[in-house]
Amino acid sequence: MRPNFAQCGTDFQNNPAGIYNRFLYNGSVQGLLSAARPAFITVQGCKELCGTGVDYYSWLDASNTITTWILPIAGLLVQAPYESNKAWQTILALCRWSGSPIAALSYILWNIKVTGKCALMVDMATKYEEYPEQGSEFSMMRDALYILCIMNQYSAKQSLPPVEAERLLRLALFSNLLPLNGSSDAHDLVKRRTELAQNFREGRKKGVIPVFVSFLWFVFALALSIELAYSNVGGNETAHNLALGYLVGWLPIFILASTVDRNLVSADSMRERLNNLVNDVRLALLNPQVISDYMRITHTTEEDFAWTQCLRDEELFGGDFFETFAGQGRTHWHYGVAHPILCGIETKFMADYGRDWLRHGHTARLAMVVGSRNDNGLKMFDPRMIWQITSSFFVVCGSVGGAFILSLIATGLLVIELLIWWLTHQTTHTPEDLLAKVGTKLERHISRSQPLRVDMKTKWNALQDTCLSWSTSRTFRDVMRNFVLRPCEVANTVWLVYIVMAQTFGAYQTCDCLASTWARNGGFIDFQTYSYYAAHGVYYYWGAASALSVFVMSTGLAYIVTEYCTQSHISTENYARAMRGLRSTRWFKKQTRFVRFVPDLVIRCGKVVFHGISGGRSRRGRRSLVWTADTQSYRLGHLGYRVNP
Repeated sequence: MRPNFAQCGTDFQNNPAGIYNRFLYNGSVQGLLSAARPAFITVQGCKELCGTGVDYYSWLDASNTITTWILPIAGLLVQAPYESNKAWQTILALCRWSGSPIAALSYILWNIKVTGKCALMVDMATKYEEYPEQGSEFSMMRDALYILCIMNQYSAKQSLPPVEAERLLRLALFSNLLPLNGSSDAHDLVKRRTELAQNFREGRKKGVIPVFVSFLWFVFALALSIELAYSNVGGNETAHNLALGYLVGWLPIFILASTVDRNLVSADSMRERLNNLVNDVRLALLNPQVISDYMRITHTTEEDFAWTQCLRDEELFGGDFFETFAGQGRTHWHYGVAHPILCGIETKFMADYGRDWLRHGHTARLAMVVGSRNDNGLKMFDPRMIWQITSSFFVVCGSVGGAFILSLIATGLLVIELLIWWLTHQTTHTPEDLLAKVGTKLERHISRSQPLRVDMKTKWNALQDTCLSWSTSRTFRDVMRNFVLRPCEVANTVWLVYIVMAQTFGAYQTCDCLASTWARNGGFIDFQTYSYYAAHGVYYYWGAASALSVFVMSTGLAYIVTEYCTQSHISTENYARAMRGLRSTRWFKKQTRFVRFVPDLVIRCGKVVFHGISGGRSRRGRRSLVWTADTQSYRLGHLGYRVNP
């Protein structure tokens, strides 16, 4: 029988002649209703008095939720960074974004940080009031760093030697004097990079304004839902509808972040161009005459290029250098190729030079090509990524936390559903990295033991060989991705959709779902009016939940807008407009430098303390380039570099 909880609650509260006393709940109650509590009905009494079915919302109430939340959510989802003509990859990416939002968002924030670092290097390359013309050394460096931003969105081949691969990319990006095979022009590589960067800028997806409009629509829906909830304080329907908005409050932050970590219109076409550039540089380095001329021009020795012999191995460097598009957190274990290169540049000389580090172009490029000695190469993991993981955890858990508080105070099964979804989605990279390390050791053990097992002829050993062959043909990461992570992400996505649909149409309107089933004696249900809850302090709980979620969304929006505005000058295709954007960026950073003063001071103090604790073995100063409007003087000899001969 379909219950009518409104009529049932009225009958129970009136309780004519005490005929419903046997349904009264006599157990203890904690929290909001612990003192001067009203009459509660037991779960079993609810089933006998009201019925055991589902009291679905009327179409008017359901359509209100659809127009308030479902349509704005759909409007945001259509703005996600999908790839054209790749239906299966789109489905998997959507499942990853909604099923594992913390992990996906942390990758996006990491890419934003890398792009921001490249934009900062472009900003700091010249004096504060200096804006060089197109075709200058500054313009060429801007193109090279933007190409590095694009490279960071692609996953490199796993079999590449990390150190040699990093050196190859440094030459491809920052060398101005390496002639390519079949070209008599020593600046042919520069022209290739200039043309490539312009193609990337023209092929970058536009349409950022509609994304921000969709976000404003979501904010407007949230404001309406908050107003409605506070006008009907205490009701399960209004509370859970507001909680529904907080539950997906991380989604607009994710979509806005993807506008900064923007993908190209044709990712495969751009990947092919990147591979052609890297391969042409590799072939040039294998040409003895080219290497001889390059060493003569740059005053280097054969020892400096001994590593290029590794480039002859076709099994390692043959084929595509970049294999798949991995931007916007759509793939697992993707850190990109840019950060190790940028760290080497900063540590080598940029952190010491500061603003106008490109004043001696030849010296700067030599330092960028050589870089610092990094034994890990492209497979370097920087502990500073913990900031992006923490930020993504703050965004998702802060937003979902508001929904959890509302659902907990309003009682009902929805809080359990939210808890299950929150506990089952992947949160950080640490488990994946741990499994990857374990998998690498297992692969090594298997590869060592395989030759001994091949000689065994029994059926059991043949079965072992078959399983062994399968396991060695697939990396441990592939197995974890295809059989553990992706199924979990799909399951979490389905569960999230189920929560949204169930709340929209009132599937939680049953005695079991409405009851506080974790209480003693089987749980209870209350049928009090909104005025009762308003008089007993529910405003404080709902206010805390709203403040938490709104603060998270506001902070995320402010960060994304700031990063978008301060990074856009590196990706703007019109050079004159890009310089106007750079001028605005410098003015903004100069006016807001007080915001960065406290964290910069904390980091500097921490560096000094750690330098003293380590006995001088660690770097005392900052190893990162820090924005400043002032240009400091330095001596090239002191920093260990040659002036342009």
